Amino acid sequence: MFRSIIPIQNLKCANCATELKRKVLQLKNISSVFIYNDYSYVSFNHKSMNDLSNVENLLTLLGFPPVGEKTKNWSGSYCSSQSKDYCIFSNSNTSIPNTGHSLSL
Repeated sequence: MFRSIIPIQNLKCANCATELKRKVLQLKNISSVFIYNDYSYVSFNHKSMNDLSNVENLLTLLGFPPVGEKTKNWSGSYCSSQSKDYCIFSNSNTSIPNTGHSLSL
């Protein structure tokens, strides 16, 4: 069992943190997920390096890419400091799309 910590981008509210935790816990071989909203990072246990890659892919897919990862014109709506009306989880039905082999649910 491995423990990883990933600093992430775009985490703005507690609702996002709660929903993000729920989504990450849906991945196979992932447990003990903690989202640190104040510091914008995710920590979790996983069984293999492939599981780590799956979490990183999911974070990027949901609009919370690891720090340092460049995203191409991210057009998703996430919380802004001006209004929580833009929360990615509160205003949309965000589901993990069927991506074939890249995510193991």
